[in-house]
Amino acid sequence: MAFLKESLIKYLIMKKVFTLILFLFFTGYILQAQNIQTPPASKKAEVAEWIGLSKVSVQYHRPGVKGREGNIFGGPVVPLDGSSPIPWRAGADENTVIYFEDDVTINGNPLPAGKYGFHILPTENEWTLIFSNNHHSWGSYFYNESEDALRLNVKPTTCDFMEWLAYDFINQTDNSVDVRMRWDKTQISFTVGSDVHAVTLAKMEKQLQGLDGFNPQSYAAAAQYCLGANKDLEKALFWSDRSMDLNFGGQKTFTTVSTRALVLDKLGRTTESDAAFDEALTLGTMQELHFFGRSYIQNEKPEKAMKVFKYNREKNPDDKFTTLVGLARGGMATGDFKSAAKHFRMAAENAPQGQATYYEDLAKQCENKMQAGG
Repeated sequence: MAFLKESLIKYLIMKKVFTLILFLFFTGYILQAQNIQTPPASKKAEVAEWIGLSKVSVQYHRPGVKGREGNIFGGPVVPLDGSSPIPWRAGADENTVIYFEDDVTINGNPLPAGKYGFHILPTENEWTLIFSNNHHSWGSYFYNESEDALRLNVKPTTCDFMEWLAYDFINQTDNSVDVRMRWDKTQISFTVGSDVHAVTLAKMEKQLQGLDGFNPQSYAAAAQYCLGANKDLEKALFWSDRSMDLNFGGQKTFTTVSTRALVLDKLGRTTESDAAFDEALTLGTMQELHFFGRSYIQNEKPEKAMKVFKYNREKNPDDKFTTLVGLARGGMATGDFKSAAKHFRMAAENAPQGQATYYEDLAKQCENKMQAGG
């Protein structure tokens, strides 16, 4: 009897354990099933563009017109009543989020770097764009005016029909881009501006405080950037000197010395620039010297450019193309069109395939200037 009683107890325990396992299995299955993903009614999208080194992106959901053409704005979907009591989320479903990697301006108004919830208060003739510090809430349902970072007004315009709401980037320049939103037959846009040089300079300085600060090539690149931008030339000179500093693994190369010469030239420190210029000549290859001369043409120093081109020819007397082009460029820059035409024609005879006509045309231009008394 004791044996039967013990067996019955074990059976009842096992039955409870099995029942518990089944319960946990089906509970877990149900909970897991609740997380199964299905396609959203409004497409999820993201677009991005860089202004210099600064990323600008828009994350949003794309509602469709779906047969409501001409009845989106001013209809029940987006009433043109200022969206009382809450603004339109400028998309669908979750918050439309706009991200700026660095400080920007929006239609000339400053806005710090960060993520922003993007909302719109639309009326018939003018829309108020809102950049909210609250970017994490769902849609506009938790919108609070006190969290506004920036408001500005724009005028909507008509556009070609767009089935799915879309953001894109247009009218790009080196320092700005327009963010455009289109849906149905209506569009709005605003201009994002960036101080590209200031952003680049700040990022370079930060990099040079890290491991890049032990790499002389990083200093050389930073100096060349400022030289090309013609800004912060004192910093460029410091970085140029650092790129040649033996304590930082630097060395004198054509690149480092010529950069220093050009920076000093722009700073008006002629004596030091001339010394670096003469030293750079002795270090350059034929191609390096050619573009060194071209840089002085760009800096409107034609006599110095011609000095480089002549030195390059003397150093490479057997060359049949590059140094001849250099002498021709120098001749054009100094107004010696007879010499320029002669050397362009000589270079054309040995030009890379398909380029002879280009140099022949340059020769003709020089000859025409001669005939015109140029």
